[in-house]
Amino acid sequence: MASAGPASEFFEVCFLPSGLRGTVARGTPLREAARSLGLEIESLCGGRAACGKCQVRVLEGESAGHVSALSDAEARARAAGRLGVQERFSCQARVEGALAIYVPEASRVGRPIVRKSASERECALAPAIHKYFVELEPARVGEPRGDWDRLHEELCSRFGLDVALSVDPVALRTLPETLRVGRGQLTVTVWRGREVIRFEPGFHERALGLAVDLGTTTLGALLCDLATGTVLAQASTHNPQIRWGEDIMNRIASANREGQLALMQRSAAEAIGELARDATLAIGATPADVVELVVVANTVMHHIFLGLDVHSLGVVPFSPTVSRPLDIKARELGIPVLPSANVHLLPIEAGFVGADNVAAVLAEAPHETDALTLLIDIGTNGELVLGNRRRLLSASCPTGPALEGANIRFGMRAARGAIEKVRVDPATREVRFRVIGQPRWSDRILPGDIGALGLCGSAVLEAVAELFRAGVIDRTGRLYAEQPCRRLRQGTDGMWEFVLAWAGETAIGKDIALTQADVRAIQLAKAALYAGSRLLLERFGAPRPDRVVLAGAFGSVIDLERALAIGLFPDCGLDNVTAVGNAAGDGARMALLNVVAREEAERLARRIEYIELSTTPGFNDQFVAATQLPHAEDPFPSTELRWSPHAAPG
Repeated sequence: MASAGPASEFFEVCFLPSGLRGTVARGTPLREAARSLGLEIESLCGGRAACGKCQVRVLEGESAGHVSALSDAEARARAAGRLGVQERFSCQARVEGALAIYVPEASRVGRPIVRKSASERECALAPAIHKYFVELEPARVGEPRGDWDRLHEELCSRFGLDVALSVDPVALRTLPETLRVGRGQLTVTVWRGREVIRFEPGFHERALGLAVDLGTTTLGALLCDLATGTVLAQASTHNPQIRWGEDIMNRIASANREGQLALMQRSAAEAIGELARDATLAIGATPADVVELVVVANTVMHHIFLGLDVHSLGVVPFSPTVSRPLDIKARELGIPVLPSANVHLLPIEAGFVGADNVAAVLAEAPHETDALTLLIDIGTNGELVLGNRRRLLSASCPTGPALEGANIRFGMRAARGAIEKVRVDPATREVRFRVIGQPRWSDRILPGDIGALGLCGSAVLEAVAELFRAGVIDRTGRLYAEQPCRRLRQGTDGMWEFVLAWAGETAIGKDIALTQADVRAIQLAKAALYAGSRLLLERFGAPRPDRVVLAGAFGSVIDLERALAIGLFPDCGLDNVTAVGNAAGDGARMALLNVVAREEAERLARRIEYIELSTTPGFNDQFVAATQLPHAEDPFPSTELRWSPHAAPG
């Protein structure tokens, strides 16, 4: 392999097995080089050498000094056994000459399985968009008024629109051609009765709107007919900002670096544009047909999407720059839809409880019932709302990304090949599992046909519950065995681990195991949620909720009984626990289809009492007690008989 030239600062790099190759500048990290050629390498820590997911192997060029020396982070990882002697972290190793790089399957980003779909929830129609068909008489000789002036008078006199009606300047530029093509017949799109945002030649009845849930990890979009309320198409993807860090604190740190905020903002806007393209393509339309959007997000994602400085969100008292609802033109945010389309952002409650939580409350409406409801939106940043028609309380819990498969030794996002279901026989401690994309359990498939790649969050949670019942994990979360177990062993780093899939059942050529550190990560995540729930209950003056509602993509796929068995949320009876999927997306859809819902969202945001858990007395004690399985003190009558260690399987 030859470089671009003996004195060149650019070198040819080839990535295998894809065969992608190209020239990149000296000093470019291998992960950035791969991305520039269209290959995404997994990284959950934003390039900080913390997750270990971006490992690659240098096949050619290392001995010639064509790759940088081991970084301190790589040296520590190799000494700890987390980095093989032939592997490098692609976020750390840099190009110093011509290279051939092998990217193992475990390090390649797979096509995501994102579960952010619409529910069947009905919504009253009162959209911000209305269309009017006009037949404008040709201008007469000597007519002093312009086309827009005559059209303005027609709209106001015939349809009763306010004389203060304005026109978007970008839309105005299209008026002359529209009149020529339509021979005076045109459809006018008006936003909130205040502003004309589109001219179309002839008669066009349909108006499209997009409701977007901009999550830390995933994005979901619902394309709606604003005249009928029908969901016409759905689209989802992973948030491309993952490259800047898996959780919100890493995103804040990245956004605070010079020049990065603008890149992060643009990546979010472009991702929404891609969702608009995919959704409109499915119905034979184009992104230019999207005339309004509603976007909900947590506070950090909200601010980055707007290009706002997020430094204040990373330090006490975690103050947002703006909390009120906003209306902004799509072109100002760089979203490739109709340039004059309005983008409505729902209000923020406080700190880390953002517009997505307001949308979830809007959709689930705990404030309209007497039943005390605990609404838990499980994600990288867990958000809680407790209340009824009398009072509403909220809090944010630092769950971290473990429940979504990050910071787990063999963790991965929910993509094809990820183990998503786990069952352990309490007597034999033997395992069967199911991977995404394969409808049958592993004991019904030839080992070589399974092709497991890793563990997504639901599998990790289920594995902890199953091993707890099998007596392999004790109440403190310690992996141990009173009797010898062939799957329980000490890894090369001396840490105890339990093998869930043998190497012959995987596509990565090695055993997939649940480690002691993985168990601890789940304990910390579930303890944060439970401790936050308990403190809200104490503030409300109630021993337990009447019902628990789990929202979010993760909440829709986890096994509720196993989640309760390890103490993810307070026990109010399994019959009173429901998973509702993407409630934030449903709330965004309601706000898209009904301007009254937007007003209700603003009232809710100001009505909900936010509790800052980090400064609340007793949080640390509650957190420590909640790290036990299922809890150090609180009873779990719904699961203790069936899910205590060595209980018979259900």
